[in-house]
Amino acid sequence: MTILEQMLERCSQAGYTTTKNVEKIANAKKMMFGEGEWHRCPCDGQNPNRYCISETCRQDIERDGECHCHCYRKKVAGE
Repeated sequence: MTILEQMLERCSQAGYTTTKNVEKIANAKKMMFGEGEWHRCPCDGQNPNRYCISETCRQDIERDGECHCHCYRKKVAGE
């Protein structure tokens, strides 16, 4: 499974949706961290509490409507 596929699956399971940045973020993750650490946040890679759909990520989405790296967001009615 590719990084993008894993990101899409995790997002769907959490009940969120993605933004147009999802492919860019997936590519950044691959270049910066590789397949083994794909979940890490390329915008805050040294913070172990910030990764794809972590509690920190969820708090960002719930508070701001989108996550820290503008990859995941709340679903809008009808999505």
